[in-house]
Parts: sequence; structure tokens; C-alpha cells
Amino acid sequence: MITARKRLARTLVVTAAAAALTVGGVTGALAVADPEDAPAPTGGQTAGSVFANRTIDDRALVPGAAAGQQYSYWSVGADERLHLSTAVLLEPRGKAPAAGWPVVVWAHGSDGWNDSCAPSAKRDADDRSTLSHLLGRGYAVIAPDYAAVGAPGSPQYSDVDATAHNIVDAVRAGADVGSSSLSPKWAVVGSTQGAAAATSLARNATAWQTGELDFRGAAATSIPAGYDDVVAGLSPSSSAVPTAVVADVLYTLASQSTEDLGTILTPRGEALVQKAQKLCTSALIKEIGGTQLADLVSKPLASNAALASSLRKSLAIPARGFNRPILMSQRLVDESVVVPASLRYVTQAQLSSNKVKMSTYLTGDESAGKRQEQAAVDNFLGGLF
Repeated sequence: MITARKRLARTLVVTAAAAALTVGGVTGALAVADPEDAPAPTGGQTAGSVFANRTIDDRALVPGAAAGQQYSYWSVGADERLHLSTAVLLEPRGKAPAAGWPVVVWAHGSDGWNDSCAPSAKRDADDRSTLSHLLGRGYAVIAPDYAAVGAPGSPQYSDVDATAHNIVDAVRAGADVGSSSLSPKWAVVGSTQGAAAATSLARNATAWQTGELDFRGAAATSIPAGYDDVVAGLSPSSSAVPTAVVADVLYTLASQSTEDLGTILTPRGEALVQKAQKLCTSALIKEIGGTQLADLVSKPLASNAALASSLRKSLAIPARGFNRPILMSQRLVDESVVVPASLRYVTQAQLSSNKVKMSTYLTGDESAGKRQEQAAVDNFLGGLF
């Protein structure tokens, strides 16, 4: 990322008018995505603590939601500093079970790291459909935006464990702003970037959660396996990948300093990295056009050994050591990941851990694959609670 650029944090900023409100015991706030006004954490702030929240107007709720809260909370980023992030908590219609609504976190995929791309500010049709589906299954849903995406010198956008920590902190904060009808039992469903975080949670969430929270397991679809090798091995001879993967690489490069990238980028690569700082995924994909990974750099990224090592470490996805059940799902037709790499990873993970359930779908029809995958995720979640 350009070093002069200010650190971005998706925030809810308390204004004078909103400060007079009180919602659920926490100061109400207007949704303002303004990184320049993001408040600095004070001595009493801790990861998972709520900064502000507001009730979502009924007209703005996704179908299937009876009530909702948008809230901001503190979370530690990959730079080991506290940042503000935002999330929404949605409760389903109907009477809550005696034990409370089980909670499912929707860990969305890549959407860009400019604040205007945050799902809470600009939720697309697929995202809304997923939330409605989970609500219809009787789950309360937490949907975080992810925190501090773009702190200089730290690959916040794609850092696997930083994203996973952010999800745990969203659940901790959500327990404070939600109603008494929420269960402490929770799980996560993640796709692409969110799937990478879900794999980390299947290994680490039980150690990171606090209080009465009870993590049950994770479902990961379109796992970006081998992405660490794609980025760290970026060179003028890089193989072709789906355009969505090129976009993810650009977002990751955009989170690095110009000093770290040095003379590695081509003029085309530099122009697209600048675009990635501003554009959401769909718009960036249009800008990419036919550009491939090999067109982005004039020499291997590994020519900066420290940068390559740092990226490889932060982007690696665990394949063993899970202590909660995890469904790893991969369709044969999937433009968001490199499918052969994902299939190899899922197979290896299943062989390495009895906590892993592998699910693939022997159809070349994309729509049929998605339907089969949704059924597999539904069945898996139903067995967790």
C-alpha cells in the first residue's frame, strides 16, 4: 500500500446527535465510513469490546430478519494494534428456542478493502441471499466487515489469522449488543477469504473465545488453497489463474508499502494496484480485463525475500491441528479459486485430521454444484447444534 495513505478502518463514528441515543446499553451511532475520523483506542479498550451500535431500521433488514443491530467493535489487526471494525447482527423471525437462537457467522469473500466496499454499506444480492437463507434455517447471523484492511507494512486484507481473530471479536461484541434470546453456541460459514479464516477458527477459536461462548465448528467453501504460493511466487512467468484470483492478488499487493514492492511492479501492475485501493471487486475485475498475474510484475516478488516470507506466513491456510469439526467443500466449476489446488488441499486435510469432512460434487453444471453444496452446508450446520 502507498505509505502516505492513511490506515483504513471500517468505523461507526459517534456524532453529537447520535451520542444522545442509548441502544441496548451502548451508545448509539450513525454509520460513517470515514477513516480520518476513526477514534484512537483508549486504555480501557480491549479486543471484542463494543464501541457503538444502532438498531437497523425494519425497512433495511434483509428478508427473514425480525430485528438487527449494526455495531462497531475493537479488534486486533495483523499489525497487533487495535482497530475498529463493523458488523451486523440479525435475528430470525419466530419464537426463539429455549436455549436461544444458535449463532452462525457469515464470513464473506473478497469485496475490496475501500470502506465503500464493506458489505454493511453495500451488500450484494448473493450476500443478502446467504443471510436470508441462514435466517430461514433458524440461526441468528453475524456478518462482519473485517478490520483494518490496509494498515501499512501489514497484509491486513488477506491475513488469515487476523481475519479469524476479527470474527471471534465480532461474536464477542455481538453477544453484548444482542438480545437475551441468543445462544452462546456459534459456528462459522466462510467462502474464499472467509473460508481461509474458517479453517483457522476450526483450529484456534476455542482458545480465542471468552466467557460462555461455545464454538461448534466451521464450514468452508471455495477455499483459496495455495494462495500463499501464488502471491509469494508471483513472477513474470506466473501461470494463468481466474480473474477473481488476480483481483485478490492486487488487493494483497495494495496492502503493501511502495518501498516493499520497489521496482517489482510493471506500469500495468502499478496502475491496477492503485485501482485496487479504490474499487470494489466487481469494478476491479472489469478493469483487469485480460491482464494476468505475469503482466503485473517485471521481476519475481521473491526478489524481496523478506516481503515474500511475510506474505507466505500470513496467507498460509492450516491443513491440520483442528479441534472442532470442519466441512471443506469444493465445486468443480468455481471461478473464485484455483480448483485443482483447492481439491488437493481438501484431500490432504481430510487425510491429516479426523475433524475434516470433505465434500465435492461430481457435476460440471455450476448451478447444480451450488445447490448440492448448499445442501451439504445445511446438513453440516444442523449437526453442530
